[in-house]
Amino acid sequence: MSATDNLNLPIIDLRELDNENTRADFYKKLRKVSRENGFFYLVGHGISQEERDDLLNTVKRFFALPQDAKDKISIDNSPHFHGYTRTGDERTRNKADFREQLDIGEEVEARPLLAEDDPFFYRNLRGPNQWPEEVPELKEKALAYAEKANSILRKLLKGFVGALEVTEEDFSILTTDTGYNLKLVHYPANDGDEDPNREQGCGPHKDPTLLTLLWQDDVGGLQVYTEQKGWIDAPPVKDAYIINIGETLELATNGYFTADVHQVVMKPHLKKDRYSIPFFLGAGVEVDPLPLLKLPKELQAEARGLSSDPENPLFRNLGRNYMKARLRSHLGSTKQFYPKSYEQIVKSGNISASAY
Repeated sequence: MSATDNLNLPIIDLRELDNENTRADFYKKLRKVSRENGFFYLVGHGISQEERDDLLNTVKRFFALPQDAKDKISIDNSPHFHGYTRTGDERTRNKADFREQLDIGEEVEARPLLAEDDPFFYRNLRGPNQWPEEVPELKEKALAYAEKANSILRKLLKGFVGALEVTEEDFSILTTDTGYNLKLVHYPANDGDEDPNREQGCGPHKDPTLLTLLWQDDVGGLQVYTEQKGWIDAPPVKDAYIINIGETLELATNGYFTADVHQVVMKPHLKKDRYSIPFFLGAGVEVDPLPLLKLPKELQAEARGLSSDPENPLFRNLGRNYMKARLRSHLGSTKQFYPKSYEQIVKSGNISASAY
């Protein structure tokens, strides 16, 4: 029995995509595990432990700063939802997440903001980042890491072309003008034995994007919900990333793939801080509406349709889908820059089902 036989999720080796002798089997395996799980481990990705540790050490220096220093780059200052979020200020399923984080997007120039009643106001999602003066090296290291993560997921998307047996031309609607979001996340240790409010590191949610590339440290706590087993643990595996399917792929495949609900639970007995680095790759915000991929008839017959969640409706307008997630997760920014949306969200009581 191998060391990975007791894992709840399968492992995919990205190097098999490069080898013409293993490529066909890679396609079959990728399709099978993506359909059955929506989550899997990825090895052969090309990011070294030294690169990750270098970024992680810099991230830890940022989170160790005094609170007022971190607050200088608060996400509440950003109509693009880029910046620092205090512990407890992000909400999932109407409950505070016990984590702090720094949200980083592609580094782009500032542009005039669109009014909230503009039908294209989701274009505001792209804009400049905020960087801490006290840790100046974070910018270079985070952006360099993001570029590597972006390359990995774009390569994996090529694997999905073969796995789904679609043409590159049809699939290009998902890969043209992609955008990304990098999160640097710190979960403070749950040192309160009887405080259930500290157990929700990140509440149950789906990711609205195409794919997520997640690195997590050795603390654990990530769980995935499955119909067969309920909540299952997705523990860290040395040198492996976790990949999960996002809502955009669910939409594009009419539910042949589904985005699974997942969460982070900080159990009281661990009493240890947790760090993670999720990277989200999304299709272009201008895709409207997102067409269905032209899957082979046998795959179309197995498509399950879109999952139904009245708290988290899926929109085929991707910009609207992404903006919905941000507006509902970060109410401080929403109240500051999008007051009409804030009023609607608070009135409905429907605060985020997505922690993207």
